[in-house]
Amino acid sequence: MKNSDYLDVSGHLEIYKVYSDGTEEKVFDDKNTITSGMGVGLGLLYAGSGAADITNFQIRYFQLGTKGDTKIGNYGVSETLLASALGQEDQLEQYKISNESTLPMVYHELMDWNGDAKLDSGGGSNWYFAEISDNAIKRVDLNSVTYILYVDRNSCNGIDIDEVGLFMKNPLGYTPFRSNLVAYRPFSSITKTDDFSLVFKWTLNF
Repeated sequence: MKNSDYLDVSGHLEIYKVYSDGTEEKVFDDKNTITSGMGVGLGLLYAGSGAADITNFQIRYFQLGTKGDTKIGNYGVSETLLASALGQEDQLEQYKISNESTLPMVYHELMDWNGDAKLDSGGGSNWYFAEISDNAIKRVDLNSVTYILYVDRNSCNGIDIDEVGLFMKNPLGYTPFRSNLVAYRPFSSITKTDDFSLVFKWTLNF
């Protein structure tokens, strides 16, 4: 079965700066790219292979990155990782700049294009992912789901963020988890400061 036989997913991303007084400033609004990883995950699910627990096929993680400007002109469905995901060179401190950061993080493997674990910049197999909580996943209608990615005022400060990706939890059912990139978007750089939180409203239509 080809991907086109079962995969009809689209997506749209909005990014907001939210200031302490509640003021919101929209800084991005455009469609994203659904990557081949979505087809891999859904193919495993529909074929009854891969993970035995259906929750492993849920989209539960995201990453932010700093070199998405290198992909803006040519990014596409074949992406399997961010150009430069936070946390791989300077470790967790890139996300949790302050001890007051509330961004929940996990640390496990990233799936490469062939299903193997992708090595990080230091030669290790584990990567940092931010978790998407249950209450940040909203069913919009029968065929649409919105994921609210929240980066608080005390996280990622001093970083020029210009890419974001959504990840399926663990479609192969491996231990440790091995997550795959299912949607991706580079954008014009946003310098994160403690003046505002960042909110990504990412809607996928199935």
